[in-house]
Amino acid sequence: MSTPLRIALMGSGRMGTIRASHIYSNPRALLTGILDTDESAAKALAEVFSAPSSNCMTSVTSDKNPIQGLVVSSPTHTHIDAIRQAPDGIPIFLEKPIAEDAEGIREAFSIANSKGNTLCCSFQRRFDASYMSAAASVKNNSIGFPVSAHVTFGDHPCPPLSFLKEGGDIFMDLAPHDVDYICDTLQDKVKTVYATGCSSDPSLAAAGVIDNATMVCETVKGSTVTLTMSRSASYGYDQRCTFYGTEGASSVGNISKDSSVLANKDGVTTAVLQHSFPQRFHDAFASEIDAFLDVVESGAEWKVTEEECIHVQNVADAAGRSWREGGRVEVAGVL
Repeated sequence: MSTPLRIALMGSGRMGTIRASHIYSNPRALLTGILDTDESAAKALAEVFSAPSSNCMTSVTSDKNPIQGLVVSSPTHTHIDAIRQAPDGIPIFLEKPIAEDAEGIREAFSIANSKGNTLCCSFQRRFDASYMSAAASVKNNSIGFPVSAHVTFGDHPCPPLSFLKEGGDIFMDLAPHDVDYICDTLQDKVKTVYATGCSSDPSLAAAGVIDNATMVCETVKGSTVTLTMSRSASYGYDQRCTFYGTEGASSVGNISKDSSVLANKDGVTTAVLQHSFPQRFHDAFASEIDAFLDVVESGAEWKVTEEECIHVQNVADAAGRSWREGGRVEVAGVL
C-alpha cells in the first residue's frame, strides 16, 4: 500500500467537521492537522480524529510536518489569506464560494497561480451519483435539445432567524450549487435572470430578508431554467431537478431516510426525506475528497474551472440585483 497523502484541514465548524470525517476515513489520506482561529474548537475536533491542532497555518505546515494538500472549510472571507499562507505548490480545496465577489475569485486564482497552487472549488452536485447520471443523459443527447430545466431547493431544517437576518442571502447561499450544475449539464451560460421572493416571517420582512425565492434564467443557447428555493421545507431536505428536452426528460429525485413503504387501507406511506445536506450528499462529499486526492497524487484535472466559479458568482449577483431593483438583469461577462 502506498504512503497516505498528508492533508491538513482549515476550519472546524459544520463543513470542517464533515470534511474531517471524510479525510480521516479515506485510506489514501492522513489528516495531519486541523487549524482554526478558535483554538478550542480546532482542538475539540482534532481530538476526535487523533490529529494535532493549531490556531495558525505555520504550525501544521512546517518543515517537520510537511503537507501535500490543504482543505479549507473556513468562512469565505478567510479564503484568500489561506491561499497566501499555504505552502507553495500544493493543491488547495475550498468550499464555495472561493471569495465574496467575482473580483475576489479572480484574485484568489491569481495568487494561487503565482504560487503554483491548484485551486479546487467544491460544487458537490458534480460528484453526486444521481446528479452525474442525469447530467450524462443530457450531455449525450438522450433527451434531445434541453428546452428547459426546473430546480427545487427546499432547505431543512430552517436556519435560525438570527442567521437569516445577519446575512443569510438566499441567492448566495442556495442558488450557486444548482446554477453550477445546470450550466455544466447544459454546457451553457446564463445570460439573463429575473428573481423574486417573499418573507415567511414578519421580522424577516421588516429586515428586508427573503427566505423564499424564484429565479427565472435564460441561457445563451436558448434554454429556460427556473429555480425555486425555500429556507423552510418542513417535511425534509427537498432537492429535485428535471431537464425537459425535445425527445424526453431526465430527472433527479429526492432520497428518503430509508426505502420502507407501508401500504394499507389508509393509503401508501413512505419514509421521510433525509434530514439535511450532510445526509443527502454524504457520498458526494466523500467523492469530492477522493477526487481532490487524485489532484494531490497525480495532478488530475479538477472539474470546476476559474471561469465557472466566476460565472456562478455573477449569476447570483444578478439574481440579488433583480430582486432588489425589479426586472430582468443581464449577467456580467456573458453578453
